[in-house]
Amino acid sequence: MRRFIFFILFLLSVSIFFADTSGILSTAEIAQLVDMLDSAGLTSNSLKFEKDWDLSTKYKLNWQLNQLQNPWLALEDIQHIKELCDSSESGELEQLLRELGGIAFNLNPYQFTTLYPSAKSVYNSQLKKEVQKPEDIFKWLDAHLKNFKEEFNQVTRDVNRNRLMEFQSYWLWQFIEAEDTLTYKSYFAQKNLPEYSKLNIEKLEKEFSRLHFDLLLQSGIKFLALSDALAEHCNTLKFNNKSPIIKRTDSGYMIIGTKADDVYKDKKLSPICFLLDPAGNDRYEIELKTSLDNPFYIFIDLQGNDLYRNPDIASMFCSEYGFGYSLDLSGDDIYQTGDFSFASFTGINLHQDKSGDDFYQSGLFSQGAAMFGLAAIIDFEGNDSYKATCMAQGFGSTYGTGAILDFSGADVYYLGGKYFHEPLMPLDYLTLGQGMGFGLRPDMAGGLGLLFDSKGNDKYLGGVYAQGSGYWYATGLLIDISGNDVYNTVYYPQGSGIHLACGFLLDESGDDAYYSRNGPGQGAGHDWALGIFIDSSGNDAYSIPGGNGLGLTNSVGIFIDKCGDDRYERQYPQNYGYANYSRSTGGIGLFLDAGGTDTYPDTLKANNSSWYSGTYGIGRDIELNRTTKTEIEKLSEEAPLPKETDKIEEIFAAASEWEVGSAVKRVQKGREILVQRADEAIPFIISNKINTQSSLEYRALETLAAKSPKFIQELYKVIDIEDSLAAKNALSLIAETGDTLLLDYVERLLNQKKYETTCISVLGAINSEKSVNLLKNYIHHPSERFRYLAARSLKQIKHPSAREALMLMKDDTSFLVQALLRNLPPEIN
Repeated sequence: MRRFIFFILFLLSVSIFFADTSGILSTAEIAQLVDMLDSAGLTSNSLKFEKDWDLSTKYKLNWQLNQLQNPWLALEDIQHIKELCDSSESGELEQLLRELGGIAFNLNPYQFTTLYPSAKSVYNSQLKKEVQKPEDIFKWLDAHLKNFKEEFNQVTRDVNRNRLMEFQSYWLWQFIEAEDTLTYKSYFAQKNLPEYSKLNIEKLEKEFSRLHFDLLLQSGIKFLALSDALAEHCNTLKFNNKSPIIKRTDSGYMIIGTKADDVYKDKKLSPICFLLDPAGNDRYEIELKTSLDNPFYIFIDLQGNDLYRNPDIASMFCSEYGFGYSLDLSGDDIYQTGDFSFASFTGINLHQDKSGDDFYQSGLFSQGAAMFGLAAIIDFEGNDSYKATCMAQGFGSTYGTGAILDFSGADVYYLGGKYFHEPLMPLDYLTLGQGMGFGLRPDMAGGLGLLFDSKGNDKYLGGVYAQGSGYWYATGLLIDISGNDVYNTVYYPQGSGIHLACGFLLDESGDDAYYSRNGPGQGAGHDWALGIFIDSSGNDAYSIPGGNGLGLTNSVGIFIDKCGDDRYERQYPQNYGYANYSRSTGGIGLFLDAGGTDTYPDTLKANNSSWYSGTYGIGRDIELNRTTKTEIEKLSEEAPLPKETDKIEEIFAAASEWEVGSAVKRVQKGREILVQRADEAIPFIISNKINTQSSLEYRALETLAAKSPKFIQELYKVIDIEDSLAAKNALSLIAETGDTLLLDYVERLLNQKKYETTCISVLGAINSEKSVNLLKNYIHHPSERFRYLAARSLKQIKHPSAREALMLMKDDTSFLVQALLRNLPPEIN
């Protein structure tokens, strides 16, 4: 009775906490988790124990703290981010920028709701009146950029220039690795940046708060409205210039390229505040960045397979104070950039690639990496490849949101190849990415690192820290909506929160494979942290030593596989719902498999059972959810079926497809119609298909032979025609019906030494003493091939004399024959 009352009270509470989380967990799934807690003497509130234990850490995000302190609310946040990313596929990025900025800067994003549409309306009206030809852009844009510079100056108004340069040094030096020390010392000298060793770090870390992040986001939203309006208007202009048009303005260089294959490599054209190329396979080897003196650029490439190549530090697609918005509308593009590219510091960097199979190759702190700002790559179409070394592919540090959103294609995300993670994993790479939130322990909290992939069979390859991981008051989130995906890492992966952080991974559908050489991971928390892993559907495979719902060192780890026939591979004491006792208290580890026929390596864990491990580690396998149809089964149902009125050759083609996956129902329907229209199908087959070499077409013939006596009659006529393949197919098809009339034909052919291998083989399908007698002529034949075929046919014949004949071969020297005899069923032996 107590548990029933508790359950009712909980259902009332979920209406408050989970009004928007139906896409993550159902009410029934939430109730299961609560019941699991209750079975261990806990309640739903037990997950909400205090986890904010370092009170000196600065720049904590309220959004992250809410998740950390209340894991139930984390489910709401995951759902909301999923919906936010989904809605961005339309190409409208204002809400994405506004809400991710709100997270990064601890702001209410709704205070800026009307800013973008009102600003864009003004810009659209002005462009229509003032920009009639491409050159008109220069004057119009220069006036607006002057205003934006004044606006951006307000962001930094309370910090002098020297301090801002120190901020820049601090940013760069926090993320470089020891291997690059000499390179960066040279870079600092070249850029006249103060040496890191001379900075007053404690003072600097406090003074970051003097930046006006509300004004940064406000101005950034307006700048997005400006760039969107300009990009849309450019599609209405005619570009007839035969050489690039270049204009030097107070804001920087403005360039309009040609429709030819342009090459941009003159480093003297710096800084660039506006570059528009209308067409052509172009090459860009210039700087495309912002700075204190030139805090903005707009880049638009309308057509072409383009190459972007600049390996210099913080030199391409980098917002180092200010706003950099870039757009590539079409083409298979190559992006080869260095460290701190597709990145931001005290700024916003947004790059959109609308279509094409693209290749991104960068260094560290790249491909959607941010600190005190936002940086995102939004790729809409194509089979894309992302390759970077470290701190990339959705990396958010202090007051930063870094993201990749990829909406379609079979994509590959690779991190590593440069920095080894000593001393923990001295032979493996430190990667810190693919949805990684990262704080600067112990002084400054981290931000949000987000990787969102909507469609495609994707591969995620990482090292130490990857794929939805958080470190030190930060949140890392990886969301994959559909596809048969592969996840491969080394340490701290796949929904892991480490040291007061949150790590989440949500995969909604597909037959996925998750592997990590080491744990904790796959829904694990360590050191006052939270890790959540959810796979919503598919037949999945999991391999990790220490994970699948692991609450390590006073943390919460939650693993949920909603349905599917899953395979759990590791027999490890800290798997499948485990928590340890530490600091004189415990943690909570929850493992829930809510549907499907699953396999476990440990007999203590099994389908339709519950178990307990460690201190408040709880596991349960239950048939809560019916196994949903796989994507292949859905395709099979959606695939067009052949119609009874189709031409007979079309029916036969459908009946001859491979009867697997999405074609199952189509093939079955085709064969059904083939039998119904046998009178029409038989002449077509005899004339066109009886001599087929295709095994798939032969299977269609088998179906007809099994159900049409008339077809068998016609096949007898084929045995003696000159086409040997047709004759052999006819013999085999008749034999499969077991028709003893075939024996006379076979005997005649054997006497003629014609089609001997086929005849010996088909005798195995006819249960007759005469079949056995014909085969006896081959049990001592000098050809091993004939002896083996005879033995195989004798094994198939269900007649007492067949066993006796087989025993005559017990001294045969052939391995094939001996292996057959030694593996006979008991009734034959």
